[in-house]
Amino acid sequence: MSERPRRVRTRVVGIGGLAIIVILGTAVGHNVSGLAEVKGPPDFPFAKADSSPGTVTFSHDKHRAKVDKCSTCHMKDFKMKRGASGPVTLAAKQEGKYCGACHDGQRTIGGAPVFGIDECDRCHK
Repeated sequence: MSERPRRVRTRVVGIGGLAIIVILGTAVGHNVSGLAEVKGPPDFPFAKADSSPGTVTFSHDKHRAKVDKCSTCHMKDFKMKRGASGPVTLAAKQEGKYCGACHDGQRTIGGAPVFGIDECDRCHK
């Protein structure tokens, strides 16, 4: 007679334990997927040269929507610390440096062509 309550108690604890595992697993899975949507640094303006047609405000979020890794640009074309890469000039971009590495009018990302640096008003406002 004393075994019967024990079995019921074991089943209740087993079902309760299973429910906790499922809930925690779901919560952990939700948090892990949330980590993939880390927001990039805020938009910032590049220093405007006297010859520039307007200020360029760079958006990490707009670029991250097109490329999947920070290293696509950083450590190749741009250093991680803002301003450490040197002056971003039209001549450098025309040589395929900085923005010109992708914005050359020939490169495609996700099947769509990346606009060229000759479309000045796309960035300069």
